[in-house]
Amino acid sequence: MPETVSMQIMMRLRQIIQGLSKHSKYIQENYKVTVPQLICLRAIYEHGPISLGALTKIVFLNNSTVTGIADRLEKRGLIQRNRISRDRRQVHVEITREGIAFIQQAPTPLQDRFLQRLNALDPDKITMILWCLEMLVDMLGPEKPAAKIPAPPGHLAQPPEDISSMDNI
Repeated sequence: MPETVSMQIMMRLRQIIQGLSKHSKYIQENYKVTVPQLICLRAIYEHGPISLGALTKIVFLNNSTVTGIADRLEKRGLIQRNRISRDRRQVHVEITREGIAFIQQAPTPLQDRFLQRLNALDPDKITMILWCLEMLVDMLGPEKPAAKIPAPPGHLAQPPEDISSMDNI
């Protein structure tokens, strides 16, 4: 593969990271919560009482990070920990009324403009984007892939010959 293609990919990834970082700063400045905290709070809201171990798998963060996030969310009164047995290690977290109120007024972890544009896309394009992202995650992940990524649906398997046609996405 020519080096220019890998550089183009790297630059596009940098642009994505910059966009996410900018929105993350906006959320932190205006809502006093980090994006990982917001993602965890939304996951707790959507999945009901949940163990920290299960939460780590849902949000793709490590245990110590999720524990720290839970500490900060609990300190703000947005979640509460509940012991589910006599074993002190078995704890579930659940969202509080204050947490629900916060979620209802908080922004999404992704920019509204992005979500509007994504929702306007043809479902086939969304499928292709998801497939390409899965491929990127696999390529950037551990040496041995966790699972084989299925090919996209047949009619999507061939990318457009002129990649610039993707500009209207």
